[in-house]
Amino acid sequence: MKLYMSPASPFARKARIIVRELDLTGLVEEIPTNPATSEELRKVNPLGKIPALVLDDGSALVDSRVICEYLNDLGGGKFFPTPGLWSQSSGGRWRALALQALGDGIADAAVASIYERRRPEEQQNKDAITRYMKPVNTALDALERARFSETPAIGEIAVGCAIGYLDFRDVVPGWRETRPNLAAWYEKFAKYPSVVATSPANLT
Repeated sequence: MKLYMSPASPFARKARIIVRELDLTGLVEEIPTNPATSEELRKVNPLGKIPALVLDDGSALVDSRVICEYLNDLGGGKFFPTPGLWSQSSGGRWRALALQALGDGIADAAVASIYERRRPEEQQNKDAITRYMKPVNTALDALERARFSETPAIGEIAVGCAIGYLDFRDVVPGWRETRPNLAAWYEKFAKYPSVVATSPANLT
């Protein structure tokens, strides 16, 4: 299989973490891709977005949520708790999916704000940047009050990848100062070998 990805993408990073956690590296070839210029990617995913996963039969899966769940099933993982798993450690499927949605929402807004900031300063839409940043900060405030699983599921992975992107691009300087609980959780999450191996900081 081929995973079209960018090392900086928080969405591709979710899939890359699961690949490593479930020992699928021998089955999944990572293809570094620039979604803005890659014609090969557009043939795989008409939306031109990463990640995209091409299966051995030539079919393709797009959207990080779909790809992560496929990899989880393929590797027999437990990153997507089943409806029957309502133990305190897993938190349940809906809690995991809700956290994933929150993490993906942070990443969506953060990536959009970075694209806007890369425009020449005189062409930047400051109102748009403010709109992007408001949900990032309110979501971080909500996560400060959240309960995270001791054993990370897809929700924790999505949140961790989003925060990793915030740090990599310095989107919210000093966010740890007002969110000590979230900062303490992320410090532990960031030490997992699969998280270290996929850190966008490796690009610098």
